[in-house]
Amino acid sequence: MKRWLAFVLLVLALNFAWEMSQAPWFASMRGLPFWRATLLCARAALGDVVIAAIAFAFAAAVAKSLAWPVNRRAALATVVFILTGLAISAAYEGIALRSGKWRYESRMPTLFGLGLLPLLQWCLLPIAEVMLFRLMWRSKAMRD
Repeated sequence: MKRWLAFVLLVLALNFAWEMSQAPWFASMRGLPFWRATLLCARAALGDVVIAAIAFAFAAAVAKSLAWPVNRRAALATVVFILTGLAISAAYEGIALRSGKWRYESRMPTLFGLGLLPLLQWCLLPIAEVMLFRLMWRSKAMRD
């Protein structure tokens, strides 16, 4: 249980750092007081953890193992993990943009109308998360 909690907290930290670093590319974040912007990024990072959990569960179903990142044949599950998170994120991003929940700065690069930075988040961070999982599950110090 200790490893799972540590893993979730690391996923939260990675996503929070990403959210904070991409905030300047969102027009809806401009001019907000620091703590208001930080709270919005924290809430977004919690949503990212939910997306990651759903994507991780899909990958686990494909791999038939909750510890799929440490399996020898983790490649397919990793692709499922990344693509599921990317699909959920892209869908949510599109809904949020259409509803006016947030807006991009003009300098935000886009792909099919979606911000490139939020899409990159779901291409890069899942790889880091899989690597962290592998390290944590192989570490004797983190054993339950």
